Amino acid sequence: MPPVVKLAMQANELANWWLRRCFCDAAYAYLLPEGRDHMIARNYLNYRIASALTLTALLAACGSSVPLADTKPEPTLPNLLKLEPTPSANLLTGNFFCELGNRVDLASAAADGSVKLTWKGRNYPMTTVSTTTGAVRLEDKASGLVWIQIPAKSMLLNSKLGQQLANECKLR
Repeated sequence: MPPVVKLAMQANELANWWLRRCFCDAAYAYLLPEGRDHMIARNYLNYRIASALTLTALLAACGSSVPLADTKPEPTLPNLLKLEPTPSANLLTGNFFCELGNRVDLASAAADGSVKLTWKGRNYPMTTVSTTTGAVRLEDKASGLVWIQIPAKSMLLNSKLGQQLANECKLR
C-alpha cells in the first residue's frame, strides 16, 4: 500500500476517534448543571467540534480526485517538407589560417558529400549536423571535434574536453 494511502487511513481513524470524543463530551456537557463548569465544558466542546470539522475538511482536500499533471516531453514538429540540411552548399573548403598560428584544412569529397578535416597532421572524417541558425556545423563523434563555420569566421572545438582549439579561422 502506498505511504500516502496509509497516512490518509490513519488520519481518517484519528478524525473518527476525535468525533466520538466530541459526542461523549457533548453528552457530559449537557449533563452538567448550569454554571461556570457548564460554560467551560461547552466552549471546550465547540473547540473540539471545530477542530474535527477542520481536520475532516483537510482530509477531503488531500483526497482530491484531480490527477497530478503528467510531465511529457513537448511534441516535435514533423519535417513536412522533407528538407534535409545542406551545409555542403555553404561549406567553404581549403586551407584556413587561425589565431596563434594554427591551421585547419578542409577537403570535401564531391561524390558522397563527406568532409575530411586535417588538424595538426591528423585526418578526421566529419559528418554534417543540421542547425537552425544557418551556420555550417561538422562533427566527428569519435574524437569530439566540432567545426563551426559562419560567414565572418570559423572555429574548431573539442566537445569532449569543452575547449576551443582554433578560433578566427579564415581562408587565404
